[in-house]
Amino acid sequence: MTQRVENIIEQINIDNELSVMKALGQTKRLKNLSKDEKIDLTEALSTIFYHHDHAGVTDMHKLVVQAEIQIAGFGTDVMPFLIEEMINADGESAAYLGKTIALTGCPGVELILEAWDKNQDDDFAVINLIQALSYFKIPEVTKAMPRILVATKSKNFQVRAMALYVTGKLALSLSAHAFNEKLRLAMFDAAFVLLSGPKHLVRKNAARTLGKMLKKGLLTKSQEKKVYDAFQAIMGKDGQHKWDRAFIVRHEAEHFSPYFKLSGKPVERYRQSFRVVEKRELCPKTFHYIVEAPLIAEKIQAGQFIILRRNEFSERIPLSICGWDREKGTIHIIVMAVGKTTTEINQMNEGDCFSDIVGPLGERSHVKELTGACIVIGGGYGTGAIIPTARDFKALGNKVIGIVGARSKELLIMTDELGRVCDEIVLTTNDGSEGVKGFVTDALEEIIKKEKVSHVLAVGPVPMMKAVSNMTKLFNIETYVSLNAIMVDGTGMCGACRVSVGGKIKFACFHGPDFDGHLVDFDQLMKRQKMFTREEKKAINVLAL
Repeated sequence: MTQRVENIIEQINIDNELSVMKALGQTKRLKNLSKDEKIDLTEALSTIFYHHDHAGVTDMHKLVVQAEIQIAGFGTDVMPFLIEEMINADGESAAYLGKTIALTGCPGVELILEAWDKNQDDDFAVINLIQALSYFKIPEVTKAMPRILVATKSKNFQVRAMALYVTGKLALSLSAHAFNEKLRLAMFDAAFVLLSGPKHLVRKNAARTLGKMLKKGLLTKSQEKKVYDAFQAIMGKDGQHKWDRAFIVRHEAEHFSPYFKLSGKPVERYRQSFRVVEKRELCPKTFHYIVEAPLIAEKIQAGQFIILRRNEFSERIPLSICGWDREKGTIHIIVMAVGKTTTEINQMNEGDCFSDIVGPLGERSHVKELTGACIVIGGGYGTGAIIPTARDFKALGNKVIGIVGARSKELLIMTDELGRVCDEIVLTTNDGSEGVKGFVTDALEEIIKKEKVSHVLAVGPVPMMKAVSNMTKLFNIETYVSLNAIMVDGTGMCGACRVSVGGKIKFACFHGPDFDGHLVDFDQLMKRQKMFTREEKKAINVLAL
């Protein structure tokens, strides 16, 4: 063991968060590590995986995540050690080790399968190896599915239960395109046959797997009908069977019952697939989506927004609506990849489904008849958000002028769509590659000089909205901005999206998102937006591994 590594290892005390934090920091700064040094550090850092008091309640949990990332960064040199350690670990510690291995991507899958071959007679080891496969987020993990499905027939009921659990988890976390028709049929058959098994835990995971396949849209109509009838029997609602004696099994059947789409079933009334109907690229890292959400499309109004999750493990993020079709039951959104979650969303394809979408949220835009012109200003992805409001202003007989700004020509988006609902449209680019050279405020100033302006709506980056508000305040022009504050619940309960407007605290999700731009404390808003910059960088780094 080299001296520099020994100095770090001697400092690690798993009961002392500061000690672990210091060790992780020093490890991160090390350069040109040898294979032996990587293994020594991995052996030492992985000891915190066995300290179970940290799960979700202290800063030690964050340090565990950092340790997972750092160890995974050592690459395949430490994988044999990690797999051997995981094979012999308790279930909770094995989960942390499995997450670390999963961060390595394809090489990790191959190494787990090799270890499975060597330890196929050790049920305890097999359970931990199967569990590790559940943490992979890459389609290549489906290479292990045939082996997992064979494990559902194991004589050991705990192996059967874990194999079913992982089958369901992968079904929900991976893209639907990762599973071909033959594999879907095999997954369904494996789970359905065990739905009536003797062990409660196995039946529970069989029901959960079928429910997740249903939720993801992996079942055929005939398979869905079979699962529906089985779940009705489990809940004792078919008039022929008593309910399943195990609550954990009934709970799974009840949880997934709302996802059935069979015609004539009352649950269909409140079921939305959130399926991506259409996806098109607007500019680098920015996509326009049409999503199936009939209940939201029926109620949405200009200026309102939604909160969605890519999958059940994703964070919830707010997004503006750039359009909808009430007859088709679809909503239109624009997603620009700026962090981990938006990057994951932009990896979706047509046919994929969002885990859930909540909306419409917030208040509609302030629309009325005006004596002068209405100016709608969009910066970047904010251009889509102003289209519904511009259309409503135009419908009331107002003159509507649109301004769209971007750094360069290739980053201008939705200009044709905005142009169709405006009397005229002005484009600006910082480099002058299209339209007016300069900022949206330059175009706004020229319009104000030429004609009477009664109302301005600006949606986009906070500095842009601040600059617009400062300008219009000089001319006493009514101005509204849409505030993209940090949000959690989206209903005004948590207070995370609080903003200062006119010296009073308002909630962007409930009172907004549109506010009087002359009263908004933009400096405070920008400070609050930077609260989780460090965590966001870590998250995107994990995604890149």
